[in-house]
Amino acid sequence: MVKPWFSLYDKERYKGTDSPFPVLANYPGISELQSSYLTVYEELNKYLQKNQLKPQFNGTMVETPKSWKVRSLKVWGVEMFDVQEQFPATMRLLNNIPNVVNVGFNLLEPGAKIKPHNGDTDAIYRCHLGLKIPVNFKACALKVLNEEKHWEPGKVIIFNDAFEHEACNYSNEQRIILLFDILKPQYLSIRNKICATVLSSFYLQQVGNAWKGIYKMDRRIFRYLIFPMVTFIRVMIPFRNWIKRK
Repeated sequence: MVKPWFSLYDKERYKGTDSPFPVLANYPGISELQSSYLTVYEELNKYLQKNQLKPQFNGTMVETPKSWKVRSLKVWGVEMFDVQEQFPATMRLLNNIPNVVNVGFNLLEPGAKIKPHNGDTDAIYRCHLGLKIPVNFKACALKVLNEEKHWEPGKVIIFNDAFEHEACNYSNEQRIILLFDILKPQYLSIRNKICATVLSSFYLQQVGNAWKGIYKMDRRIFRYLIFPMVTFIRVMIPFRNWIKRK
C-alpha cells in the first residue's frame, strides 16, 4: 500500500498525479444527499435560530479575521453526538455514504477569501454540498491548482484537498456549504491512524497560531516528536466515541 501524504510531515507542495477534481461516478449516497439538500439546509437554519457558527480555529488562513465559520458534526473520526442530535435527517443521509470521516458546515462571509494552502492529507476525497449560494455565484469560487469551479445549490463538488487550493466569496451574500470527507478505499485499514495524524496536525496549528517559529522547524522531525500523540489519539478515537454514545 502506498503511504498517504500528510502536510504535517512535508513542507513541500503535494505533487500527486491524480485529478484536482476527481469524479466519483455513482458513489453510494451522494445522489440522495444532493436531492435532499433543502432538508439539510432547513436543519441548519433551525440550528442557527439558537446557535452560531464559530470562526475556523486557524485564523491565519483567511484574509479577514473571523470571515470563515464552521460547525462540526464529525471531526476526523470523532463523533460530535450532541450536535448530531440536532441534525437527524442530515446524519441519516451522511450515514448512507460509506467511509465518511469528517463532516461540518462551512460559511464564508461576503468579501472573504481563504488563502492558498495545501490540505492535511491525500487520503480523502473532500466534498462540498452547496446549500446557500449567492445569486452572483461566479463571484464565489473554489480554485484547485489552475482549475476553478463554482458552487451550486444541491450540487456536490469533489476535489483533492492535498493540492494547493483557495476559496473566495466576493459577492454580497453569505456562502454556506456542507463539507464532508470520504476516506479513499486503499486506506480503510489505517483509518484511525490517518484521523489521528490529522487531529495531531490541528493541535500543532493551534500552537502555530501563537508561535510562528514552529513552521520553521524541519517537518521530518514532527513524525518522531508527535508519535506518542498520534498513537494515543489513534487508540482513544473509538474509545471516546463508545463512551460518548452511552
